[in-house]
Amino acid sequence: MKKLFIVLLALAVSFAFTQATDAKKKKKKKSKYKVMEVTNGGSISGKALFDGATPPKDETKTLTSEQSLCGDTLPAEKYLINANKEIKNAVVYLSDIKEGKAAPKEKALVDNVMCAFVPHVSVGYKGNEVDIKNSDPVFHNVHSYIKGKTTYNLGLPDQGSMVTKKMKRDGIMEVKCDSHPWMLGYVFISQHPYAAATNESGDFTISDIPAGSYEVKAWHEGFGEVSLGKITVAAGQAATATAKFK
Repeated sequence: MKKLFIVLLALAVSFAFTQATDAKKKKKKKSKYKVMEVTNGGSISGKALFDGATPPKDETKTLTSEQSLCGDTLPAEKYLINANKEIKNAVVYLSDIKEGKAAPKEKALVDNVMCAFVPHVSVGYKGNEVDIKNSDPVFHNVHSYIKGKTTYNLGLPDQGSMVTKKMKRDGIMEVKCDSHPWMLGYVFISQHPYAAATNESGDFTISDIPAGSYEVKAWHEGFGEVSLGKITVAAGQAATATAKFK
């Protein structure tokens, strides 16, 4: 009887493991983006705006070293909001698109410039490469994470040092420097090309979108994520949307 119980228990555990593995595979397969030719696609354009009375002021970071090169303080670049309440460095993206155009083959860039990451926020594409560069005449150690797990941990000892890596995972990649704790930047790694960072005027445009209705979201390092709702894109037409952050 005891043997039979052990056999049945083993079979039950095996079955549960198989079911969980199959479910995981199905989920992974379901989320995969499919590349297709897009003809007469539409677009979504708009702005990222602060929706409140007084926007937060950008923070100032105090340097604990390298003052002779980079000065005593640097702007955090966390809240870049102009007089019209337009927000720079928000990333607007289609969260539920399943198929569309291929991502451009261009590389992303993480550069160490005067003890700060340039660009502060950028968009990259899963499967593409990222150049991680040191333009400063001091040692930098670039350490990046997605959801708390290390993606890269690279020492760049010399001015002009550069390492090229493949972006194997999508998600918001947080970039830090282990040698200079005030340094912080982000690469929004998208599974598809339908993501764009806003400029100094808060503007964004996402183009060549297959006709349809899509959930549009926006992320900002200080405000977090907001939903712009479902936006309908007609063939060859331009839709508009506004990302409002509080």
